Amino acid sequence: MSTTEIIITALSTAGFTAVGIGFVLIKFLETGIKESIGSVYKKKLEDHKFLLKNSEKVFQFKLDASKSLYKVFHEMLPKRSHPDMDWDEASEEIAALFSQHEVKLDEFLCEYQSTLSPAILERVRNAINACSDGRFEFYWDSSAQDAVCTNTAKEKASELYKALNEAVEMLRKEVHDMISVPNA
Repeated sequence: MSTTEIIITALSTAGFTAVGIGFVLIKFLETGIKESIGSVYKKKLEDHKFLLKNSEKVFQFKLDASKSLYKVFHEMLPKRSHPDMDWDEASEEIAALFSQHEVKLDEFLCEYQSTLSPAILERVRNAINACSDGRFEFYWDSSAQDAVCTNTAKEKASELYKALNEAVEMLRKEVHDMISVPNA
């Protein structure tokens, strides 16, 4: 074998070896990069699934809270007893049941306080305070043999109505905002 043949053989062997090593190296790097990127995206996907699952639970809890608070509010409102019934008469009926309203609102807070925003919590607590304060604003009318609510009790009934109405609307808006699809 001549020197030229030896050099050509050595170069071709080195070339084939380099090509083989290069091919193996490229495949190794390509697989490593794919796995690395894949694991990053897999982690992001798992995080997103976790957030989505929690978001669904929070939404359901807020929806339940909204339904429950509206039910308390709706049950608080007196039915019209005659066609000319005015707010003064309605507030007397609301005031007559302050204790019941307070119990229902306390039960509502015990169940849902963890999911309510501070503004809604404040209004529900204001409603409870109106009930609590208003319970003592009655006097006994001995001629009618009945308890009569004072103007202060009627004012507390109005405070209860206002605070609860605001809380219902704020919670409803929060639920609707969670339903809205973000702009893509």
